[in-house]
Amino acid sequence: MSAPMPVSPGESGPRGLERWMYGAIIAFVVVLAVIGLITYSGNKRSEEAVQKAQQLNQELATVGLGPLDEDIIVRSLGTDGGNVCENPATALGRATIYDTLTNGASFVGRRAIIVDERLVQGEAAILKVYCSDKLAEFQDNVGDLDFDDTIKD
Repeated sequence: MSAPMPVSPGESGPRGLERWMYGAIIAFVVVLAVIGLITYSGNKRSEEAVQKAQQLNQELATVGLGPLDEDIIVRSLGTDGGNVCENPATALGRATIYDTLTNGASFVGRRAIIVDERLVQGEAAILKVYCSDKLAEFQDNVGDLDFDDTIKD
């Protein structure tokens, strides 16, 4: 009687089971990735977003801030105003505005500057179109800023 042939690790036993499990896990992850790519809706372009972008361009034109690329507005602000409408009238929103209205220095030489009112009116136009309920409080927050004609036409 001859001795049984040894089983190679890939055919059965603990190593074969491990390879089968790894293969199943990899296949599952690939299927999830494909489903995610198919169902992902990264395109925020809708009729409402396009209409609001057009309305924003009209508002910006009335304050002298020429038209912007409609596609960029749609991708950035969508239908709800995105980050601009998150917290414009809160303490953080006010601090963010004050932080951006500086001379651009990064440390010691940083100081507030007098800006053109049209810059603040640009954000006000976004708030008017996308989240008008926050506009009045935003205008109260920036009402005490000093403005001057600093943008060249």
